[in-house]
Amino acid sequence: MNKYELNPVSQRVTVELNGEKQWTEMHQIRALRDFSDVTAGSCGGWVADASCLSQHGDCWIYAENSLVLAGAHIDGNARVTGTCTVGDGVRITDNAWVDNATLSDGAEIAGSATVQHSTVRGRCSIRDEARVINQSEVYAAQGMTTDATQILQIYHQATVDHSRVVHQAQIYGRAIVRHAFVEHRAEVFDDALLLGNDDNNVWVCDCAAVYGQARISAGTGEDQSPTLRYSSRVHGSAVIEGDCLLRHQVEVYGSAVLSGGPIMLDEGVTLCGSARVIGNVLIEHQVTISEEAVVEGCDGETLHLRGPKAIGGAQRITRTPFYGVF
Repeated sequence: MNKYELNPVSQRVTVELNGEKQWTEMHQIRALRDFSDVTAGSCGGWVADASCLSQHGDCWIYAENSLVLAGAHIDGNARVTGTCTVGDGVRITDNAWVDNATLSDGAEIAGSATVQHSTVRGRCSIRDEARVINQSEVYAAQGMTTDATQILQIYHQATVDHSRVVHQAQIYGRAIVRHAFVEHRAEVFDDALLLGNDDNNVWVCDCAAVYGQARISAGTGEDQSPTLRYSSRVHGSAVIEGDCLLRHQVEVYGSAVLSGGPIMLDEGVTLCGSARVIGNVLIEHQVTISEEAVVEGCDGETLHLRGPKAIGGAQRITRTPFYGVF
């Protein structure tokens, strides 16, 4: 026996997706029998046709102001609650939960994933126990790199909170991305933390990666947005805080710390061990800072180090060295 029917009385509604308005004919669903927490005779949301919602499993569209458009499909035990608009090509399956969200253009929500108070657009996969919550925006777009087939993915137990994830980014493991912007082919995984705030986001762009137990935190003052670009990598237990910019082929790992700023590392700089870089500092071109070394910019002037050179042991650099020193 079918679990629901379409109300024979339809309505024509205006739907706005991706900035475009369209008219569509919709039918309300009505339960024919009890299942899960749905009782016979109760009405749910509106669908374009019967292919939008499976007759099998406990899947249901709960809110009477939710719309599921032609080409979308909900099955398994998936739940759609609150005010939702589910557009063409979207699939919500397994035990997924979508609440007060807008989905379109081929997004797949599977496993026990949650999308709540957020927007997801484009061909992407949000699955396992991943969560996209609190006004987050996920905008998938293939073809941004030479690997044109790669799709944006958020999976395992990853959380995206008050953030924007775009293009072909990958977020997985137990990573937490909060008040951040992750784009292109950037990756955030393992137990990595991106912790922005209401004043400043954390930016991880291009093909940069943050993983292990690394933590990147924004400050609350002006221009306190840490930014990783151009294949930079932060991992281990490294910590980056405040106005820090990592550019071409920079690697920060171990228990190294970047703090304060403005700090810029560029062109193959490595920071590792328990090394620290603090204050107003520019380091570029194959400089390695390791062990317990400290580089600290003081007195409001930019400390400038340029390589190739290595700084290690217990060295402490507090001013720009004369050329040829080291």
